[in-house]
Amino acid sequence: MIDKAIILAAGVGRRIGGMANAAPKPLLPLDDSARLTFLDWHLRSLAHHGAREIYLVGNAVTFGTKTTAMEKIPATWVLNDFPGEVSGSGHSTHLAFTSPHGILDGKSRVVLMDADVVYDPSLFAELASSPSKKSKTLVCGRFRETDEEVMVFGDAAGVPRLHGKGLLGTPMVKELRCLGEATGILLLEPGDHDAWLRTSAWCMKFSTAKTRSEHEDITQRMLTTGALDAVVFDDDARCMECDTPDEYEVVRREMVPRWLPKLP
Repeated sequence: MIDKAIILAAGVGRRIGGMANAAPKPLLPLDDSARLTFLDWHLRSLAHHGAREIYLVGNAVTFGTKTTAMEKIPATWVLNDFPGEVSGSGHSTHLAFTSPHGILDGKSRVVLMDADVVYDPSLFAELASSPSKKSKTLVCGRFRETDEEVMVFGDAAGVPRLHGKGLLGTPMVKELRCLGEATGILLLEPGDHDAWLRTSAWCMKFSTAKTRSEHEDITQRMLTTGALDAVVFDDDARCMECDTPDEYEVVRREMVPRWLPKLP
């Protein structure tokens, strides 16, 4: 089971923001009821899989918003108040890690995820049931060769070592094999909490200081030490990131109707 979750919901959604009457991406409706947003989807699925504490990292626009699912599922907002041109999901992650809520307590299994991923809810069960004691990254083994998505590369034993955009065919991954596309969903195991805290602090102070950060910057440092395992699924129809109006339309028209019967 999952104990806690951090949902990164502070993105401004520039690529999807051109839609008429568009709300911030985490608050966009996934059906015509207007009662099922990205955040509602995540809250219902996470709570069903055991998450008793859910933290939402928001910006000045999203912070404090109440959605339909919150009527039954409590969620706590954490404000990302870094300057807009500097802040990124790495800052949001670090703010959650170091918040007074003690999320990384060395006892809990904590999901860390993007708000703009929509998925088959049963994927959480597969992620949580992995027997490895290492933290885990959820990876889709089927992928298109594109520079737009974050790909995960592993060593001969399948341990993920490197991830990022545009790495396919480069010398940096010559000795590695592509495990698939990152879904933006991680499970941080209790024994790794101190390492996650120290790594995020280092990234904020040295690696991404005074620059816009991504939470992948923090994860990459963990990958270099072999601290994560990959949980790989092979059906690319079970998960989709939503960055553009076209992708949003596909999610609403095709993905949500397919997965809705599985949503608790």
